[in-house]
Amino acid sequence: MTKASLQRQAEEIKKISTLSDPYDKNLVDLDLTIFPHVYGGGSDSRLMCEVMEVYKGDEVLDLCTGMGVIALKAATLGAGHVIGVDLNPEAVKNANFNKKKLGLKNIEFIEGDLFEPVKDKKFDVITINPPFTAKKPSNKTEICFWDENNQATKRFFRELKSHLKPGARVYLSWGDFADLKLLPELAKENNLEIKELNSAIGPGTGFGFMTYGLFRLDETN
Repeated sequence: MTKASLQRQAEEIKKISTLSDPYDKNLVDLDLTIFPHVYGGGSDSRLMCEVMEVYKGDEVLDLCTGMGVIALKAATLGAGHVIGVDLNPEAVKNANFNKKKLGLKNIEFIEGDLFEPVKDKKFDVITINPPFTAKKPSNKTEICFWDENNQATKRFFRELKSHLKPGARVYLSWGDFADLKLLPELAKENNLEIKELNSAIGPGTGFGFMTYGLFRLDETN
């Protein structure tokens, strides 16, 4: 974590927390509406949508879904059913608004903590754009960027394999201002291989964002 990234995140949190009205945004060729108290997505979301492979009929789970862009994109790519999960109730309301706006039927959004709402379900594709910065959030708006001790990411790695169908694809976003040693360490601890799939510098920020693929070492893909 750098002082510059932390300051920029704090500024963005203040901005989205003080908005009084929704605004419209086109992201990954989807016309979306963004509510106050919800992160509007950016390079991290775009990179994920560019690299993820979703096939016709796939069961897809998108964690830390926010206003739903990654889940919504998966639904437009032919997924059989998509579930988006987020802890922020305003984000879930926002995602459901965008679902109706786009006229999508093969998707649902649930308020909850990572895998908790899906319990024993398994998926063909799992995506997560977690909070990158190890800082304690003071409210549910701040969880879009901040997570004390990266607990969400650590739990994701621990619980992931019990929710994977054979041959499942897993995609995870990260930033170059986050702990770059953490993901390889977590992959090793949980018998997973991690590969960087794409990256880009965020326009106007100078910060880099990456999408990683996670692969089971105990399964032939």
